[in-house]
Order: sequence, then structure tokens, then C-alpha cells
Amino acid sequence: MMLILIPCKNLDEGKSRLTPHLDAPSRRALCELLLRRTLALATSVIPPGQVRLVSADPRAAAIATDHGASSLPDSGTDLNAALAGARRLLLSDRSFEPDVLVLPIDLPFATAIAIDAVMAPPADAVIVPDREGRGTNILLLRYQAFRQFPFAFGGNSFARHCAAIRSAGHAMQIVRDDLLAFDVDRPQDYLEWKEACLPN
Repeated sequence: MMLILIPCKNLDEGKSRLTPHLDAPSRRALCELLLRRTLALATSVIPPGQVRLVSADPRAAAIATDHGASSLPDSGTDLNAALAGARRLLLSDRSFEPDVLVLPIDLPFATAIAIDAVMAPPADAVIVPDREGRGTNILLLRYQAFRQFPFAFGGNSFARHCAAIRSAGHAMQIVRDDLLAFDVDRPQDYLEWKEACLPN
């Protein structure tokens, strides 16, 4: 079974790098917009029952419920700890052997067709790098790779993830897609996205 995990910070804390352009209420509204869009995208690709939000924010969990998705608690101190905790919960059911796609909320140009293309390869792991080729924007792990994968999101995560996959002897495929490579992380990303998509 394929699961999509959507990690999400507290909506009041997300996108702090955009402070030069957005005040706190505007950043929260942006995070909620991105979360709703990502949940709608995920639930258009696979059944809502196979989508899991990973968050400690009750408001984010309520939004996930609105989309038919369920939530896993984020008890970690960062994204990697949150994903490792979600994995422990998922694998506590020994009869459950999911393939997992980690889908961040800040990929505003992502489409169902693009996500389907990531899920199509039979490789043990599929990675979509960001535009600079440094970060990991999407990570798909088949069950055998997911079981013990050392999540390493953060600076230069693409190289670290590739190295971990190779070290474990798993087959890997890299998917380079302009729609999935764009993330709203820095002020210049936000301005580029705003110019392209948001009403003036």
C-alpha cells in the first residue's frame, strides 16, 4: 500500500524565513493555504485514507480531517525526528508494510501528474531534488527502504539521502521535475511564486 506523509509544522511557526515580506497572521494564512492545497493534491492521487498528516498542530489536524485524511502526532524536535516517530507508529503494526511518499506542503506547482510520475518507477527509493540540487523536495521509499531509512532533511539533504540509499544497497531513481523542484522556502521563492500565481 502507498501512503503519503505530509509533515507540517505548527501553522503559527511555519515559513519564518518570509518574515521580511509577511507578518505573523499572513504567514499562518499562507501555511494554511499551502496545507489545504497539498492535502487536496494528495487525496486526488491516492484515497484519503492513505494520506497521513504528521503534525502537532490541532488546527492542521482538523484541516486534514476535512480532507478525509488522518493524522500522526509530531513528537519530535525537527522534521527528521517527526518522520522517524511517524515511522515507528506505522510499523508498530507488523502486518502493515507500506510504501511511503513524503510530500512537503510548500511545493505550490506540484500536480497529480507529477506525483504519479514519482510513484511510477519500481526503484526502492525515488528522490526529487530542489532547483539547486541540494535539498530533497520529495522522497519516496518502498517498504524495505522505509523500514530503517536515516531521514536527513536539511542542508544538503539530497546528497545525504542519495548516499544513504546507495549505502543500504537499494535501487534508486532521481526524478528531476521543474514543477516539483520549486519550493516556497526563501523570500525570493515567495516573490517568484506570487508574481506567477497570486492575484495582485
